[in-house]
Amino acid sequence: MAVSKPRRRIAILPNLSIRQLGDAGRVPTADAATLTEALGGNAGNVAYVDGLVASLADSHMITWSTPPEIVRATADIIVVACANQLGDHVDLAGWAARLAAFGLPVLLVGLGAQAPGLGASLDLKPGTRAALDVVAAAAGTAPAMLVRGAYTAEILARNGYASTVIGCPSLFLSPTRDLGARIAARVAAGLGPRPAIAAGHQHHADMAPEHRLIAAAERDDGCYVVQHPATMIALARSDPADMQGAEFAMLAQRLLPGLTPAQVVAWGRRRAFVFTDSQNWMSFLHRYDYAIGPRFHGVALAIQAERPGVVLHVDSRTREMAETMAIPTQPFDDAPLSDLRDVVANAWTPGTGAAFDTRRATLARVFRTALEAHGITVSARLAALSR
Repeated sequence: MAVSKPRRRIAILPNLSIRQLGDAGRVPTADAATLTEALGGNAGNVAYVDGLVASLADSHMITWSTPPEIVRATADIIVVACANQLGDHVDLAGWAARLAAFGLPVLLVGLGAQAPGLGASLDLKPGTRAALDVVAAAAGTAPAMLVRGAYTAEILARNGYASTVIGCPSLFLSPTRDLGARIAARVAAGLGPRPAIAAGHQHHADMAPEHRLIAAAERDDGCYVVQHPATMIALARSDPADMQGAEFAMLAQRLLPGLTPAQVVAWGRRRAFVFTDSQNWMSFLHRYDYAIGPRFHGVALAIQAERPGVVLHVDSRTREMAETMAIPTQPFDDAPLSDLRDVVANAWTPGTGAAFDTRRATLARVFRTALEAHGITVSARLAALSR
């Protein structure tokens, strides 16, 4: 009689502390800086962490400060929820030391490269190489680096590391298998006017495209969902204590020129929102008709909520993810002067919906195969999406 193996115990390193802040009951009253830090610098990070958790049959969370002996006593493998950690902007030396101390196999999920555009060369910092070496050494024959797209895979290959393209785990938040077809049918039936703007920020060299998005939100009774930086989160939280000082004054002047400080506060209370978990975010987006903007996850979550969306890419990160997952995208600087609804409606044809569903199923199969190569049991949701 065959004896089944016990499930491998999975510890997720989320690179966020928003759950700890929530467990302490502090999310509603946290200032913008504290909330931004707990979100790992960007509210969109909750999308890929929640997508990763939803893809595994069972897991528990650890932090970088969890004692190694506790990690080893409660886990057999560490799965790190990654973002754009490859680039000139970051050195993962701290990761290298800590992952070595944990002394367990490591799987990186959703790793991405950040550059001005696809095809740009990137030099990995010594600490980043050290961290990747720790991961690769413990992997054996199983894929240890699951990445966002072909560009990231190319950067890693140039540096001697193998990887597997899976896109972003946020792609698997919805259990609906024909998501793209449903969205295309919704568009064909007639798209409503209310936009959910995946908001950018006040630091664009040219603010005109962002101003066009803001004007659409105001004109068509839309919303402006922010992710980063802390000053944008302050706008959405509308706490007067956060809306003081030179940085917020600069935001007001560049983002909402011509408004008085009181009008900026009133506009933020009326139009700007921020979320700390993906399910509430998706439920909120379900109230609107379409999504558009330069934040990938702001658009991706709308799609998971069965609403059409277009990513206005600003760099390699947003473009790579959109193209990998067959989500319509165009340059941010091309944000149209006319009705944004036409841009989204024209992008989501029946062919677009079919291509999205096919790509999603393919990536789900690749993701499932990679996880199972590590002895990780996938969730029923990911198993169904991969069929």
